[in-house]
Parts: sequence; structure tokens; C-alpha cells
Amino acid sequence: MVTGKQIAVTASVTALVAGISYVAYFDYNRRNNPQFRRKLRRERKKAEKKAEKISKESLSDDVGDLALELLKTLSDEKLPESQSEKEKYFMKNLSKGEALCQASPDSYPAAACCFYQALRVYPNPVELVMIYQKSTPEMVFRLVMSMMAQEARQKQARYFDVFPPKDKHVQIKDKNKSKDKKSAEEDDNKSEVVVPNRALFATKDFAPGDIVYEEDALVSTLLPCAQNGQFCYHCMKLIPQKEAEEEEAKPGEDEEKCDKCHETVYCSEKCRQDAYDGYHQFLCPNSNSSAAREFALLAQQSHELSPILIAKFFGILLDREKKKELERMLGGANVKQSSDIDEYTTWEHLECMRYLELIPTSNDSKMLKKLGELLNSNVPGLTEFVTNDRYTMLKGKLDYNAYAVHSADGVEVPLETEETRVSDTMRDDHASSAVGISLYLISAHIAHDCDPNAQIIFPENTSKAAIKVLKPIAADEELRVSFVDPSLDVEVRRKKLQTAYRLECSCSKCKSDLAAKESAPTATNTATSDVTTDSTEDTATYAEVAASTVPSTTAASNNDSAEAKTQNDTASSEENTNVAEANVFDADVPAPADLPVNSE
Repeated sequence: MVTGKQIAVTASVTALVAGISYVAYFDYNRRNNPQFRRKLRRERKKAEKKAEKISKESLSDDVGDLALELLKTLSDEKLPESQSEKEKYFMKNLSKGEALCQASPDSYPAAACCFYQALRVYPNPVELVMIYQKSTPEMVFRLVMSMMAQEARQKQARYFDVFPPKDKHVQIKDKNKSKDKKSAEEDDNKSEVVVPNRALFATKDFAPGDIVYEEDALVSTLLPCAQNGQFCYHCMKLIPQKEAEEEEAKPGEDEEKCDKCHETVYCSEKCRQDAYDGYHQFLCPNSNSSAAREFALLAQQSHELSPILIAKFFGILLDREKKKELERMLGGANVKQSSDIDEYTTWEHLECMRYLELIPTSNDSKMLKKLGELLNSNVPGLTEFVTNDRYTMLKGKLDYNAYAVHSADGVEVPLETEETRVSDTMRDDHASSAVGISLYLISAHIAHDCDPNAQIIFPENTSKAAIKVLKPIAADEELRVSFVDPSLDVEVRRKKLQTAYRLECSCSKCKSDLAAKESAPTATNTATSDVTTDSTEDTATYAEVAASTVPSTTAASNNDSAEAKTQNDTASSEENTNVAEANVFDADVPAPADLPVNSE
């Protein structure tokens, strides 16, 4: 009789022999049978996908929390400073990250840490991000992107403590936080989220005529009507012309032209070179690039300057990143100083600005496509980064924050024609014709008032701006400029503000002007004459104040005016009137050519 022990032993031996036979069969086929090897690869890929799916499902709900925890583990790790040390550090983390990806999905968080650290020292982060997107498991890539977003949010928390620089004597503050304690407690009891209402405040006392600060333009362009060789295409300075004895005008002594297209004119060799390095190398119509010519033609036909400004903006980002990296490689003496002054990238500064919520148009899609053709080979990852929504957001930031630039008094600017007209919005309180449009990082945060205590001026007759005080400003008092000519009739003024900026202005000047109109006769020609006279008197008062710095006699402005439509977030329920609060920082995808290489 066969015992149970004998059965067990026999079964074990049979299983062992079968196992050895299968191992031998498996090894033989793995070495000699191509079909078998392909089948193995397919099964292995299926297993990896299944494991990754399980890992993804378990992590997808808390990627942000995990990314934050991973950042904490890296907070004490110092990054190398020298170029050679950075290269070694980069290769070490890259190799380690690749090995961890091959191990198992459980190692993905550790792999993401390695790839993230490698990214922080790589000279072209955008390029590396695009490589990660194509070569790493999706979960690893999502973790790296989420770590970048979490770091951006941490930077956001301290942004307004760092910017503007202290030597500008202004600071950006949330006016909602300056309410009295009772109001704050009432707000805390409300269920809705209170959107920050940020504005620019003085940090010291200023008298009429004082200059609060000066500021270079981040990006600017001449208006089409001023692109006649009369003004510098880069800084907008008036170019003196020689007296022409013959019929043809002679160029000025300091005039410089692009040596390729001979169309853009500059006031100096420095402006010509700065323009070429920053953007003209991409936009030059004679650069052997059909994309540049097609882009310029489409922008001209659309009567928009925003596509040109956006193209210039990305070119400038690329140029700045190259120069920053060159300074780091050379170990320049001013590297540490510049990083102390400006910890944030240009893109992050831009994201802190409010913007008009615009509806994308078919023309936007065409311009975006041409922009990609124009810049993508020079700005890696541009097409992936600048989606239709981001392009529209950029247009909204330019429309809400850009200023009109004016030349010296007495300089005649060619009148706008149907061919040279533009539809772009720009803040402009001057009655004279503008020569260009510029965006400024600090001045973008100044709010509107029809009875302003400050005015933007251009003392060097270039795009370099200065904020001039019109009325006494005390420390911790808000600075305000007018977005439109304040001498306009109150109804015209308010309509312009509503149409261009979605502002329902309720400042003291608007209230008094409206009250005066309501109390005045309206059915006679005399009434019309009275209104016109009032408007003329307003013009004289404002012009005199701006020119002579005598304090305005108009009643002090209400600091809470004209803000009703600039505090709404993107979920505002007020139809067609929302201006979105700053979106700091949208870091789901890194900004091309403008990522911080070293966050220390």
C-alpha cells in the first residue's frame, strides 16, 4: 500500500523534475527562439503596464501631497556651485533615477527625486523636461511636474515679500488684509473665498513732483503708425534726422539699421544688438525664414500688437536664460547680487499680474500656430507649453497691464490710418498720440483712479518709465494712476473703462462729475455747453498738475474705488465682467527658457 508520505515525495520529485525541465525549455527558447523572445517581451510590458496602472491609481489622488513630502526630504540637500560639480551631480542623479525606474513602480517616488534634482542643475531645464516626458514612466513625470508646482507655490507665498526691490520704495499689498479686525472677522465667517485685492503702496512719504521709481520695460513695440524710421525700434527714442537738401531725407548720424532687412531702425549700435539678441533674430522678415514673414503679415492683417509682444517676450526669455547661464559658468561677480535682487523668473513675475479673461478667437489659433513655427526650434517646448488657453491668458495680461508710451512734447506722430490701426488695449492718460506700447513688472500693479495721485511719465523720451507724484503721498498710502485721460467727459470716461478694463469706476471724481451732470439742465444747448466747459476745465487742471506738480484741488480719491471688477477670480459669476486675479504660479508645465536652474 502506498503511503501518503510516498505520494508526497513522488509528487515533489515529479514537480522538481518538471520544474527543471521547464527551466531548461524556457532557457533554450529564450536563447534560440525569436518568437518566444517577442512573446516574453510583450508579456513583460503587459506586466509593467499593469503594475504602473496599479501604482498610478494608488497615487493619482495624492500626487500633490506626495510631491510636497518629497520636496521636504530634499530641502536640506545643497546643490553644487561649480560647473564641473554640477555635471557630476547631474549624471549621478540621472543614472540613479533611470535605475530606479527599471526596478519597480514602488521606486518611482525615489526616481522622481533624482530626476528633479538633476533638473535643478541642468542648463536648459525645458529641454530636459521634454526628454523626461518622452522617456520616463508617466507617474514619474507627473511627480516631477508636481514637485515643480509645489515649489512654485512655496515661492508664491514669499513673492510679495521679495518683489518689488526695496530700493523702489513701494510694496505690493493685499488691501483686503488692511481692513479692521471686525471686518476681517466678518469675512472669516463667510463661506466664499476672498480673492486678494493687491495694489501698489508707498513705503515712504512723497511730495508732488517726486519720482517714486524708474523702471525699464519688460517688452515693448512701436505702434504701426510710428514705424516710419522716426523712432528707435527698440527703446522708442526719437532719432534726429539730418537736414535734407535733396528730396530724400538723410538718415541721422546715430541711426543704425538691421543689416539683413534694412527695415528696423535703431538709435544706437547697442539698441540694435540688444534687439537682435532678444527677438529680432526671430522676427526679422529677411532672415531666410518664411515663418517670420508669414507671422508679420498675419499680425498686420489682424491689427493686433499682442502677437508681436508675445513673440518678443519668449525671445527675451530665451536671451535672458542664456545670459544667466553664461554668468554662472564664468562665475561673474554680480551673479549672487542679481539672484538676491530677483529670485523669481520673468515668467513667474508675469504670472503675478492680473489679466482680462478673453474668449479665444479663430485668429488666435492661427497666430499661435505661426508663433510655434517661428520660435519652436529656438525655444524648446514652446508648442507644448503655450496652449490656446495660455496664449489667450497672455493676451489678457497685455491688454490689462500694458501702458502707452509717449515721446517728447511737440514731437509729431503720424496719425493712425485704417492700415495702421490697432485693436489692443493700453493704459493711456495722455491726450497726445502714443508712439508705442510697453509692459512693466512693477507698474502693472498700480490701480486706476480718475483723480490719480501719480502719473507714468517717460523722462528720457524712451520706453523707460518713471512714476511721478501729483499729490502728496504718505507712507503706506496706495499709488494710483488713471488708465484713461481723466479730462474726458465722465460718461465717456466710464464707458472706456468698462469696455477696455471691465471697471465700474466709482471714484470720488466720477461721483462728483455724475452729480454735477444730473443737477445741470439737459434739454438745452446751454447744458451741452456747460458740460463741454466742465470737461475743458478738467483738462486744464490735470495738465497743470502733471506739468507743475501743484497738488490737485479735487477731493481725495476713495482708495476702494474702481476695484469691483478686478477682484474676481476665474469662477466669477458676474457675466462678461471678470478680470482674473494673478495666477501665481501655473507650473504644471515649465515656462520655456525661463526656469530657475538653482532654487537656492
